[in-house]
Amino acid sequence: MRLFARSVLVALLCAAMCESPAMAAHRRVLGVVAQADRAHLGNANAVMGADVYSCDPLATDESGVLRVTVGSSQIFLSALSNAALEDDATAIQVVASGGTIGFSSPGSGDFSVRTPAGIVRGAAGAYSGQVAFKGPNELVVSAIRGDLTLDNGGQLRTIPEGKSADVTFDTDLNSGCHDEAAADQVQQKPLVQHKIGFYIIAAGAMAVPSYFIWRDLTESDSTPPTK
Repeated sequence: MRLFARSVLVALLCAAMCESPAMAAHRRVLGVVAQADRAHLGNANAVMGADVYSCDPLATDESGVLRVTVGSSQIFLSALSNAALEDDATAIQVVASGGTIGFSSPGSGDFSVRTPAGIVRGAAGAYSGQVAFKGPNELVVSAIRGDLTLDNGGQLRTIPEGKSADVTFDTDLNSGCHDEAAADQVQQKPLVQHKIGFYIIAAGAMAVPSYFIWRDLTESDSTPPTK
């Protein structure tokens, strides 16, 4: 009986070892942790250099920060924020679900931020901005560098550089992160348009600390110091 049980255990371990590479291949690395303080990657504390896979939960505690590089783009989670990265077969999306999430990109076209009110992208060229949740049905999208567009099921709204948009919504367009390999996504997600409120507000409504953070992140290291 002991011999039989031992044989079964060995068989199960072998099967698990054989399946692990296949499971790892199902999810690819989408980003790398560049900065972490009181932050979490999945169920563990986030550490610099850690790989971020598709749909790994990203979160920060009170006074925490987390910065993740996504190719030539990057995202920044301020305190008490939640997000994830998703591979949608043609691009990488940041799934923003709470707090304040900053982002910057050289404008390659393969990077966007999905919110409950729609998808945020750069209008043209390099851009940076932030999404700040004000409540369960309201968020503020700020264009820090370059114009941004909010895509609500094909209906495009523009946030000019230096401005913010207060956006309200009744239906959550953010259906969560889809943990699927790009090769397994055989059909495009349908564009669904929902009613939203969209109001351009003064630039002063932007979070000043976030502005300085993203100015430092987007400026070249070769820029000469001001005399």
